[in-house]
Amino acid sequence: MRGQFWAIAGLLLIGMGGRLLPHPPNFTPLEALALFSGAWIRPLWAALVVPLSVMALTDVLLGWHPLWPFTWGSMLVGVLLGRRWLKPGSWRSAAGLGLSQSLLFFLITNFGVWLQGYYGYTAAGLMACYAAAIPFFHYQVLGALTYTTIGWLVERYLLAIWRVRVSAS
Repeated sequence: MRGQFWAIAGLLLIGMGGRLLPHPPNFTPLEALALFSGAWIRPLWAALVVPLSVMALTDVLLGWHPLWPFTWGSMLVGVLLGRRWLKPGSWRSAAGLGLSQSLLFFLITNFGVWLQGYYGYTAAGLMACYAAAIPFFHYQVLGALTYTTIGWLVERYLLAIWRVRVSAS
């Protein structure tokens, strides 16, 4: 139970810091946070609350926007992906899910932008909306790969060291 508290506290601090500190566009730990929340935190409702808390607390400071159902919903999808498919200790699983989560975030949130009518409610408008978002996507992917790698390293090495020390005492 104590370990879960520290996992939740750490994820909240990393997520909030990653959104509030200066960073390139979309280069944040949020995709990794959602994936690892789903994989590490039990029960499911608690895993879902972690990214939602980060989004809510930081949106209060950064300003609310009309896309919040899409951005928050994308984080919930990440929790469910992590719960179902993130294999403990597997770098490939973490990297693959980080890429998948980035792509899903891109598709979901830009669909939300298109629904606001900026590009017209046509297939061409939808494609134009996605095309306009491509310059931000590479930062999203780099952020997801960076932070899922960090999450994997924490899981693989730091948590293993902590478990050994706890069992030895």
